Amino acid sequence: MFNPYTIILSLFVIAGLLATLWGLAIIIKARKTQQWPAVEGEIEKSDLASDANDLLPHISFRYRVDEQSYQRAMEFPPDITPSQEFAASYVQKYPVGASIQVYYNPQNPEQATLEPGVGKGDWLVFAIGLGTLIFGILFLVFGG
Repeated sequence: MFNPYTIILSLFVIAGLLATLWGLAIIIKARKTQQWPAVEGEIEKSDLASDANDLLPHISFRYRVDEQSYQRAMEFPPDITPSQEFAASYVQKYPVGASIQVYYNPQNPEQATLEPGVGKGDWLVFAIGLGTLIFGILFLVFGG
């Protein structure tokens, strides 16, 4: 018969492994943006609130790659805690009409960002997954 303690800890290990791998994929994807080429762009819209969230700013920008024009809205990771101060800081950082560097994916120029690289929150999923994985393994091995 299976020990419920072992089953629960095994699920912790599996969940931790999956979250760790997912977090690692997020970090790898974010690091790739550091090698993307940059072009000059312009902020088109900079509002304190977006349609989806009153506390997230809505910032859109346009840029050109190989004579093709693109327009994007700035995306924010789901793990941030939006606030009025957060929105105000981004509206101040990216005012309408400002000239900015836009980093774009050379394989898919529609994919672009104003802030390349790994953000603070990008490590969160990886860290939680790794912690869960280690906790599950330690208790499976030494908890019995």
